[in-house]
Amino acid sequence: MGPEDRSQPLQGAVIEYIIHGYFYWRDTDTNGTYGAWWVPLRRLVKQLGQEYVEEKLQEFEQEMERRKTDAIARALEGDSSGDEQ
Repeated sequence: MGPEDRSQPLQGAVIEYIIHGYFYWRDTDTNGTYGAWWVPLRRLVKQLGQEYVEEKLQEFEQEMERRKTDAIARALEGDSSGDEQ
């Protein structure tokens, strides 16, 4: 989705993930562009395959659950350790 599309009401659910790494503009590129880009889930599945994407999303969700649990525990203990005040 481009900036113009993002500023308009959604016509349907579009799930995107921000992916950090090297991106290639064409198959023939030898040097990628480093950064983080929003990538629609449907493109990830088309390019990487359903099984791979589901595996990586499950790993991501498990890590986010672990981090959330840790952050809640630290908040209850009164330990900000770099989090917002």
